[in-house]
Amino acid sequence: MSNCYQTISEENAKKENKGIILITLLWVLVGLSLLAFNLAATVTMEADLSRSVGDAEQAYFYARGGIEAVLYLIAYPDKDIKKQEALFPFANGQNHYLMSNEKMICHLTLQDETGKLDLNFIEEETLERLLLGLGVAESPKALIIESLLKRRKPSQEVGSLNSKQIKRFRSVEELLSINGVSRELIYGVPKKLKEDKVGFQPGLIKFLTVYSGSPQVNINYAAPEVLAALPGMTEGRAQQIVQARKKEVLMAEDVTALVSSEALSLTRTKSSKTYSIIATAWLRGSSTRRSIKVVARSHTSAKGGHRRLVWYDEYWPSEAETSLASVSELKLTGLQR
Repeated sequence: MSNCYQTISEENAKKENKGIILITLLWVLVGLSLLAFNLAATVTMEADLSRSVGDAEQAYFYARGGIEAVLYLIAYPDKDIKKQEALFPFANGQNHYLMSNEKMICHLTLQDETGKLDLNFIEEETLERLLLGLGVAESPKALIIESLLKRRKPSQEVGSLNSKQIKRFRSVEELLSINGVSRELIYGVPKKLKEDKVGFQPGLIKFLTVYSGSPQVNINYAAPEVLAALPGMTEGRAQQIVQARKKEVLMAEDVTALVSSEALSLTRTKSSKTYSIIATAWLRGSSTRRSIKVVARSHTSAKGGHRRLVWYDEYWPSEAETSLASVSELKLTGLQR
């Protein structure tokens, strides 16, 4: 009897061992399957990343080519003024130029630098209104204004014997030396929009310049935030100007009806020879885009008919600077080249 029980126990032990081995084998197979799926996902992700990097690189050079083309067309304009204007139609506060072929699309916008507030001329009240409009808190706002005016004070000493030592802002980035100014305030920050989309909160670099050389602001190219920051102006008046210039350039006679009396001396409609060009390019069938920006000044004696004052290989444009809606609204022939 004992031998019988011993035989049964051995058989049960063998069955248990087989069950353990089977379960272990199943877990090994599950692990291998997960590893295979993970490897496949990694390979796919790496392939997509590689493709995206390649698309971005191509888009960058398309954008760069677009800027070179526009710089040439501005430096050596068509003698027929109407034809030249048709090359760069005006809409929504900027001039447009579109290049496209079977592989890519490149949308370029041109903005006069006088559409921004010049750091070397901006008044205290205007600066305060601009910072307030951008949501800067009271404490850092007061510190920024005080530090900036102190930094700029020597440039206001007319007839100084030490005029060669006068310090002026040579770039907007010099604001980083001002107390209270952060990189986020200068360059802007991403922000979450509706439907989990990501937008961008622009920084001071979109509204300030050091290249206009004038206290006056061109209302044809100024952002609403800049217009609203001028003395006596409101957001409502700024939006009236935005609507008025939607499809056509405003003339000098339009200024009085649109601009407050306090801001009349600080506004203009005549363009300068210094401008920003923002190029955004992407490949057809790809969602990857690249945007670059250059600030240039027309100069007949310079090589290529212009001088490049600053170049940004990486630039995050606003929706208005990338949207082709502005172009399609123009309904002009000959825009695509």
